[in-house]
Amino acid sequence: MGMRNNFSLQPPRKNRPLKRGGSLGPKEKVRNSSPVRRVMVGSLLACLFVVVMLGGRSAVRWINEWTKIQDVTVLGLNHLSREEILATLNLSPDSSLWSIDIDRLSGQLEAHPWIRSITFDRVFPHALAVQVEERQPAALLDAAKKHYFLDMEGHLLPGETGKGSQSFPVLEGLTSQYFAEHEDESHQRAKQGIHLAKLVSQHFPGRPRVNVAQAHMTVVDFPRMRFQFGQESEQQWERFMILYPTVKDTFERQS
Repeated sequence: MGMRNNFSLQPPRKNRPLKRGGSLGPKEKVRNSSPVRRVMVGSLLACLFVVVMLGGRSAVRWINEWTKIQDVTVLGLNHLSREEILATLNLSPDSSLWSIDIDRLSGQLEAHPWIRSITFDRVFPHALAVQVEERQPAALLDAAKKHYFLDMEGHLLPGETGKGSQSFPVLEGLTSQYFAEHEDESHQRAKQGIHLAKLVSQHFPGRPRVNVAQAHMTVVDFPRMRFQFGQESEQQWERFMILYPTVKDTFERQS
């Protein structure tokens, strides 16, 4: 029994040329429209950037106008005047609480020899408060018949003075020129001398006179006693205080 296969015989399709003006496929549409779209997007972003920049400048200008400094309050002054502080700050007429550089202004003021530290406080919308911590005299420097104040940290305070308070210890062995030429070393020597004078004064009466002419030796003179300290001054003082009760009577009877 034979089987009959049915085949549908149709003539092959011929490739026909695309008619002029015919429709494009999806890929062709995307490819052709991409450059146009990029130009449009770029233009929109450029316009947006310009708008933001103009708006940002207007906002900054408005903030500066709203926070323009109209009043400066200075607190904590004793040796300095408000006018000296304002002259050192040198704020421009257009300065605002928003635009000022606090770190830079602090650096300007703390460079003054009488100023130990500065604190700023913005009081919106128009006021700036300046809290000044001045250096306080703690000793008197006797330098070639000229007298200057020193603070506890050994900083030479500007301006000659009289003999000053009788309660201040007197330092000698350094000059104002030496302070200017060897700032760090002179501060260290003066600070050490003032510290030892205060330490010994807690136990012995009289006004101490301290010689700091040598870098590794400090001599503290009282009316009837002389103390000579080396580099390990704290340990030397502790050992002396242990020994002192056994020789106290002898010390009190003679110089």
